[in-house]
This record gives sequence, structure tokens and C-alpha cells, in this order.
Amino acid sequence: MIELDYIEIDGLLYPNIALDDEGLYSHLGKYGNLRLKYLHGQKPEMYRELLFLGKLSRHCADIEKSAFDMVERIRGQYLEQNPPPLEDTLARIQVFTLAQDIADEYVLHDLIYA
Repeated sequence: MIELDYIEIDGLLYPNIALDDEGLYSHLGKYGNLRLKYLHGQKPEMYRELLFLGKLSRHCADIEKSAFDMVERIRGQYLEQNPPPLEDTLARIQVFTLAQDIADEYVLHDLIYA
């Protein structure tokens, strides 16, 4: 159960809710914003709980950092196992794009939509 403070205005009680770190929302990157949108659309109970407790922006920022680190690690491992050819620019771009796509799939499945 979430415990909230209330403010009485004209005989009515209103929950005393303030957004936490509003500036942090504007600094979220790709993965933090994806997590925020996922929670808002698919897990409204968790979204509201984190919002009311003042932990939503920190949660999304933590997911952003974890996702970025995971993408870097997975992409690096893929490129070690499948080195891009030096002489063919198009093939090189394709290998880098595939590495990023694979890393994104893992992050979306394991962190963002979990």
C-alpha cells in the first residue's frame, strides 16, 4: 500500500504529489524513454507506484545506463567474433548495423520490456 500525504483545500483532501527530478526526464536517452513509455502503456500500476514514490526518473535513468552498457558489451563481442572486412565499405556498414540490431534486441527483451 502506498502511503501519501494529503493537503486539505476547501474541505477536500488532495494527494500531495510532486514529480521527481523533472529535469532528468529530458536527459533520458533512447532506452530510458522506451522504458518510460513501456511502463506508462503496459504496466500502469508499476508506473504509478514509481511515480508516487518519486523513483520513476531514477528507475528509467538506471535502465538507460544498464542498457547502454549491455549494448556496448554485446556489440563488442559480436564484432570480435565477426570482424568487419577492411576493404568493402558496404559490407563493413552491414556488419556494424547487424551488431547494433542484435544488441538492441537483447536489451529490449531483457531490460526494457521485462
